[in-house]
Amino acid sequence: MTVQHLLIKRLGALPVIREYLERLQLKERVDALAPVRQVAQLTNGEVVEALVANRLTAPRPLYDIVAWADGWAVEETFGIRPTHLNDDRLGRCLDDIAAVHDALRGELTVQAMTAFGLETKALRWDLTSVLVVGAYPEEEQVADFAHVRYGYGSEQKQIRYLQVTTDDGAVPVWDEPYDGNTPDVATVIETMHALREHARCQDFVLLGDSKLLSETNRRALLTAEVGYLAPLARTPELDTAFLAIPPEELAPLAYVSERERHLAAEEQTRYLGAQRTLELSIPDGSGGEQVHRLRRLFVVSSEERAACRRNRARQRERAEAEILGVLGRLGSRWYPTPERAAAKIEAILERRHLRGLYTVRCAEQDGQPPLTCALIPAALARAEALDGYYVLETTRPPAEADATALLTEWKGQWQIEQRHRAAKGPLRIRPLFVTSNRRIVGLVTILGLALLVFSLIEREARRALAPGQKVPNLLAGHVAARPTGDNLFKALRDIALVTFETGGLHHHLVEDLRPLQRTLLQLLSVPEATYAHFNS
Repeated sequence: MTVQHLLIKRLGALPVIREYLERLQLKERVDALAPVRQVAQLTNGEVVEALVANRLTAPRPLYDIVAWADGWAVEETFGIRPTHLNDDRLGRCLDDIAAVHDALRGELTVQAMTAFGLETKALRWDLTSVLVVGAYPEEEQVADFAHVRYGYGSEQKQIRYLQVTTDDGAVPVWDEPYDGNTPDVATVIETMHALREHARCQDFVLLGDSKLLSETNRRALLTAEVGYLAPLARTPELDTAFLAIPPEELAPLAYVSERERHLAAEEQTRYLGAQRTLELSIPDGSGGEQVHRLRRLFVVSSEERAACRRNRARQRERAEAEILGVLGRLGSRWYPTPERAAAKIEAILERRHLRGLYTVRCAEQDGQPPLTCALIPAALARAEALDGYYVLETTRPPAEADATALLTEWKGQWQIEQRHRAAKGPLRIRPLFVTSNRRIVGLVTILGLALLVFSLIEREARRALAPGQKVPNLLAGHVAARPTGDNLFKALRDIALVTFETGGLHHHLVEDLRPLQRTLLQLLSVPEATYAHFNS
């Protein structure tokens, strides 16, 4: 048998991606919301499938998608000719997708809940900034879409990217791009309504950082009967309330982080907690008021307390050395008057975050030096008493979650931060390479869909394993590890599809799967026949 032509393409995880996109009914939902003319070579649903697959396998700028599709088995997997994925067609698709973002994102969330059994009782909320560079001509910007703006206190252009993920596998159920100068706190109410209207999440608790709760947001959440759990920003009133708690009321909390579970008990971070309740009256819309009972959990972390004290000691040491230098040059041309030296010392204390711990006096009395700077022991003791504490506020009653459960639930906020890292890392939201803000929104929508598939695949693999169980040989060097979206796609990446011609007939052959790849397909509930059917 003589082989006349030989072509090798990457197949990688494309069949797995296709399987999950079919379960989400992505193509059908896109085509229903953003139809194209019948003469079009590709529907918007087909283009979106290709763009999502690109983000998950080898992210490229729009102008390079054709080259990616040529080198990967895109035509064999999705039936899409690479030349049809030119940048003009992709740009038109982004325009169409941006216009239906809310409806599309909501329908896919509903389908994901149905197809994968997602639990949405607890949802995590967070925003990140996506930095961009280059010019964005004003004539290309559309009023109804997120605009590139300079961030607050930043000299770089950006857009803000919001995500809401489940506590069940950190699967994104909602995302939204915002203007680059949008503060986090301004997105909460809109997100709450979007989750109910589009994603059809009705009974849920929203978890977030301290930016979740402004007075306006708190009242809106309570009025809408949406539960929440979030830390409060430090205020003098909270400091006073914490100091008023008797030490014996601070009870141990049975929380141990994942990274410390292998440590001996005496080496683990210790958490103490005390609970307080408060009542908040909100107008009920009928002329009366509804009273809401809230819980506040005051938490003290031994790790944070020790870190605060180490940092303060370091800053005091440096500040006192600088202050001695100023006092030593009092009367010189640098500091000719005590007032000039005092101003410098105040600046040092401000820069070292030590204002209020020292007193600076500028007056010569009874032969004393004209300028003194002394520590205030009572102020230092008060600052040390406040080290390492924070307050969590929630609507959840004790019957639903005790103090340890509240702390454990809030400590899981790292999960949504990992999704932001995935967006900026493996899925490469940057650089954008588009200047129209409408197309930026379209591209971010594609990223959100890719992140949805990325997260579902990771969740499916982990659910198939026992808690803490690792997959042998998953990482380089035959290292066992818990599956992540990133290492799953890397492990499947090198699967090749060979096309050859003999006797005038074309044949396809998928290279033999390695034991690790067979294991991963089993974890992902993808039968090996999904790959075998390419053989012909």
